[in-house]
Amino acid sequence: MADAHELRGLAGRTRAILTPHPHRGDLIAAGAVPLALGVLLLNVRMGATWGVGVFLVLNALACGLILGMGLLAPLEGEQPRSYQQVLLLAGLLLGFITLVRLAQVLGVHGPLTKAGTDTWIFLIVTVGSVWIARTRRSAVCALIAALAGVGLVLSFVQWVFSPTGIETARWLLLVSAVVLVLGALMRRDRQRRESVYLIDAAGVAIVVLGLTFVGALLGVLTFVGAPAGAPGSGWKLVLLAAGLGLVAYAGVDEESGPAYLGALILLLFALLAGLPGAGGASVWFWPLALLLIGAVAVGAGLRPRRELPPEPPAPGARPGDPPTEPLPGPGAARGGLWARSARERDDGGA
Repeated sequence: MADAHELRGLAGRTRAILTPHPHRGDLIAAGAVPLALGVLLLNVRMGATWGVGVFLVLNALACGLILGMGLLAPLEGEQPRSYQQVLLLAGLLLGFITLVRLAQVLGVHGPLTKAGTDTWIFLIVTVGSVWIARTRRSAVCALIAALAGVGLVLSFVQWVFSPTGIETARWLLLVSAVVLVLGALMRRDRQRRESVYLIDAAGVAIVVLGLTFVGALLGVLTFVGAPAGAPGSGWKLVLLAAGLGLVAYAGVDEESGPAYLGALILLLFALLAGLPGAGGASVWFWPLALLLIGAVAVGAGLRPRRELPPEPPAPGARPGDPPTEPLPGPGAARGGLWARSARERDDGGA
């Protein structure tokens, strides 16, 4: 009984020591980043010199320290503070490296190239990230969970069905992106930050999809005709729609992340769709279609405007009375009320 009491006391003291004080949170996070980076550099530089077990212990201790501080940090609002997000992200990264080293200790050579090993690694990362995102209300961890979930789906299908070629992975990436977008739309009103990060994860999936074509083109590029790995019109349409959709979403909701991803996807589309076809260089189909669509949209925006008719007089108003001002809309309520109150003060002062 005394031993159990001493163990609980030791655990309490350890917990108190590892709990970051909010006033020192930024300093702790600033130290955790180079600490995690140093551990990663040791894994890279000394990988052929030190034993796998040494790296497993080193990574596990660093992960437990940094991730533990992120989990123990007190929540001061609806969302974790920036230093808590940094600790959680660094801890999850070290956790992933720890799982890779664990697979090596278990006898797996090249664990990231084995679909079965990737499956259980991504499963643990996904479940852990989801749990942290829910318990600590961390939207960034929701992004990590979404990306790890996409990796889980890809590795599981590869492990169970062993499909040949890259086409299956492309379809899985597309389906994953659609599911993430639907999940983001369901959370848009209740969990705004999680919704944005799910959109970001969908954009990353489409970027990876586009990069699969770029990698294929680099491997089979020929000097005559179209390269063998060029995407079809359907995949080009997917890239174009995803890029334009992300840019439009960023403009409507004023979010920068989807805008960057959308711009990158549109650059990939331009690279892939700009390759000459089998019949040589031609303005058909994509260049001409995009020029026409853009010209029509710009022309519609610049068309002459018709002046709106004057507001009808209010009931009981006399012919010489000034026109009544319309009530401000929801988007201009603040400015309209401020302007009206300013005019009333001016009238009163006069």
